[in-house]
Formats: sequence, C-alpha cells, structure tokens
Amino acid sequence: MAITFGQVKTWKAAPLGDAGDGLKVDLCSLETSRDELEANGVATSWTGAAADAARAHRDSLVQQLSSHITDKQQMQKALYAAEAEVEAIERLVQGVLDRAKTQEFTVGDDGSVTSTATPPTFRSRYEAEEWGASRNTVAQELADDITNALAKAAGVDAILTDAIPTGTDQSLDDTREQRGMASPEVAERWAQLTDAERKAIIDQKIEELAEEYGVDVEDIIWDDTISGNGSWSESEKAVRLNPDKLDDPDLLHTVAHEMRHARQYEAIEDNNDFQFWWEDDPFDMHEEDGITEEQAEEWEENFDDYKSPDQDFDAYYNQPVEKDARNTGREYLDNLTAEELDRLLKESK
Repeated sequence: MAITFGQVKTWKAAPLGDAGDGLKVDLCSLETSRDELEANGVATSWTGAAADAARAHRDSLVQQLSSHITDKQQMQKALYAAEAEVEAIERLVQGVLDRAKTQEFTVGDDGSVTSTATPPTFRSRYEAEEWGASRNTVAQELADDITNALAKAAGVDAILTDAIPTGTDQSLDDTREQRGMASPEVAERWAQLTDAERKAIIDQKIEELAEEYGVDVEDIIWDDTISGNGSWSESEKAVRLNPDKLDDPDLLHTVAHEMRHARQYEAIEDNNDFQFWWEDDPFDMHEEDGITEEQAEEWEENFDDYKSPDQDFDAYYNQPVEKDARNTGREYLDNLTAEELDRLLKESK
C-alpha cells in the first residue's frame, strides 16, 4: 500500500536517530562480549578432547555473535540514513503546508491540493485568465513538492526494509526469495513517476524483451478485473497487467516473469521445429542464453499438465515453468537501477 501524505505529515526524524544511537550502545557491548569470549572463553591451559570441543563451541558462538553484530551494524547504518532522509521530508512537508496556508490552498491527507481563495473582481477576461493561471502554477508546484516528499518516503521505507536481517520476518524472507526487492533508489524513482510514465517504461521493457527473446507480443492489456499482478496468454500473444498495482515497483518482477513464460513457449516451439541439415537451428539462440533442450522438454511437459494456483497452490508454485519465471523476475528486480528506469523512459518516447 502506497504511503499517503497524511502519514508522512506525522513522520519525525529524531526517533530514528535515537534508535541508531541505542543500537550503537548495544553494538559496543556486543563487540566487547564477543572479544572477551574469543580471548578468554576457554583456558589456554585446558587440553584434550573436551577442550577441543569447548573451543569449537566457543568459535561457533563467536561466529554467531559476529553475524548478529553485522546485522545490527546494517540496521544502525539504515536508521541514520533514514534519519537524514526524513529530515528532508519534514522540511518538504512543512514547506508545502506553510506555502499552502499563505497562498490559500488546503492539502488533503491524500495529497490533493484545493484552492480556498475567493476570486477577486476582474476588470477583463485577461486578468481572470492570468489569475487562474497563477493559481494553477502554485497548485502544481505544491503537488510536485508533495510527490517528491512521497517519493522520498518510499525510499525511506525501502532503506529500513532492506536492513531487516534475514530470519527476522518470514514474510519478508519469502518476498526476498520469491520476488526480489526494489532498491531504495528504484523505489524512490518509481514513486516520482506518473502512471503514464510507469506504463511507458513497462511497454518499453516488454518491447525490448520481446526482441531479445524472439517472441511476438501482439498486445499489452491493462485489466483491473484480474486479482493478481498479471499473466501471459500464449493464445493471445499478450501480456495482461493489473493497473491497480502500478504504484508498486514489484510489478516489474511481473513483467520479467510473464515475459519469461513467453520465452518458455518460444523455446518449446523452436525445440520442436524441423529443419534440414543446411538450415540454422532456431533453438541455438536459446542455448546461447543457457536454456537447454532438456529444459524446453521439461517445460513442454509442464505446460501440458499445468497446475493453476486455484487447483493446488503448492503444485503451482513448485512446477518448473513457475520456478524458472520466478527466478527471472527476482533477478531482474534485484538488479534494477534508477538509471535503467530513466533509460527505459527515455527510449519509450
């Protein structure tokens, strides 16, 4: 769920810095304890099998403490980074509220900007148009500042989420393993974009993947009636995507995921293609990208007996074509950069 302006208005940077300082104290204590355990946990004069076992146990504990310290250091760094970003957000939000009040606008918790000014008496149509244009300019500038504040908030959320150690939250661990996660820079950049710009980026990426994979994509269908993020239709040669998910960069996992399904079908078709000995084998392009004939055969068998999530979710989740597409989507989202988003947007124009 996207962060709202009403929520961002309540954000304060100071507690983040306090939490970071608290972790700093904990870290000093943990590092002292670890070093003491490593140096004096087992007497040097103790020998024999029992002493060897004790030292092995000590080394294991030291390793666990070191890992715990690393996790805390990562979170401390994230808290301080988030503190600086939230300070900037506080300044942006206060600037928006102050200017809105001065210029006779209200800002809703949903980020909407509404004029409360009473229009003066105009001596001409030109004066009325000038006044209206100036009001629209101020409203747009306020809206732009709100967008920037919300984009920074999305980045802060990603910074803190990314710093949560593995094993702390099973749902988060599952997301990292199954879908990947957008970096804070990508999360912030994505939040700055309009829905039209997001669609343009997605259209461009699908076009590029279609060319790379050698597949035909007849249509990109934005369908708000579907329950999930999206799907690939081999019969329609179409990618179907949910526009209600556009505010989340996780949709880019879906783009790569569904286009991988298109590639799977293309590999199956090329693997079954007959050619004379003097003709080029169309499957060669897939082998160059690491896809084997055995994989294509396995995918074909899988699609012939495809399990939908409604039938049996575990069977759906663990079938070869889904595991392969999920890996592709995760790798794409994990490695995506804000610069790549800007490139795709530029190329789409």
